[in-house]
This record gives sequence, structure tokens and C-alpha cells, in this order.
Amino acid sequence: MSAEASDIRAVLTAPRYTSRPFPAYRFTPGRDPHPTANPLGHSYQPAGEGLSAIAWYGPDRWEECDEYLYGCDLYNHGYWWEAHEAWEEVWHLPERASAEKHFLQGLIQVSACHLKRYLGHLDGVRRLRVSSEEHFSAARQNIQQEIFMGIDVQRFLGHVQRYYDNADEKARLEVSTFPYVVLRRDA
Repeated sequence: MSAEASDIRAVLTAPRYTSRPFPAYRFTPGRDPHPTANPLGHSYQPAGEGLSAIAWYGPDRWEECDEYLYGCDLYNHGYWWEAHEAWEEVWHLPERASAEKHFLQGLIQVSACHLKRYLGHLDGVRRLRVSSEEHFSAARQNIQQEIFMGIDVQRFLGHVQRYYDNADEKARLEVSTFPYVVLRRDA
């Protein structure tokens, strides 16, 4: 059985928000070629070949940001390093200290938290959880609605907290309780 076939991340499943194909592999540090730095990486671009511009029109028009939606797809299917990268591309666009910037940073850190747990780096998990909670708290101070950028914030954060509060110290992933990002297009 290949490493990828035995990878619990392979059984994470959720509805898709984009039709973009997933990368050839889920990057795991120390196991796979670095996606952007190694010529064998799934997202390697030779020097001078830039990425396409990302459209960001603000948190009320989140549905129009393909990179944000793709980050949600990547996260929900266990491509945590890749989700982190996709959301970070969007994170660069909002104004400093804005609710959406803090919110995106919280999502980025939750994604990194899952990768750290998968790798068994539990101290990193604890630090990232605290930091993500701080960013979500900062975002929520400026959010007036229950649904922000398509996500029921309170519900998502509750799922994340329960997932990690009930996690054993062996860093085993629990697919049945994984905190998926569920986007509500009607928000």
C-alpha cells in the first residue's frame, strides 16, 4: 500500500466549491518534494513565471474569489499546506487589521494546526490553536452578522474546539468529527 493510499487525509470528503483540480499530492514536509521550491513539486513555477492575479472584492463578495473557495476545497480534503497557501494569497489583499484579514489568518492557522497534528507536532498544534483563536476573536469584534465570508463562524469555531478538545495525544485524525468548512451561499 502506498503512503498516499494509507493517508487518512485521503478519506476526507466534502462538497466542492470550485472545479479546479487538486494537486498531484498532499504535501507532507519531510516526505514529499516541496510544492513550490522543488522542480518536482506539484506547484513549482520557474523563476520569472508569476501567478495570476487574484480578485478580492471584500468579505461580502467572497463567492467571487476563486482562490478563497479553492482554499476551502483544499482544506476540506486534507490539503492543509496547500489550503494555507491559497488562503495566504487572499490574506495579502484586505486592509491591515480588517475583520477579513484576521478571519483569513485564523483559517490559515487552523489549516496549519491540522498539518502539525498530522505530523505529531503537538506543541505546534497548541500554539497555532491559541493564535488562531486570537485572530478569530479580533475578527468577530468587527463582524455584525452570524455568517461571515460564507461561514457560520460560531458553528465552525465550535467544531474546531470540540475536535481538538476531544483529540487524543497520539495526534490521530478523527475523520468523523473533522471540522469542515461549510459555505452558505445564501448568506
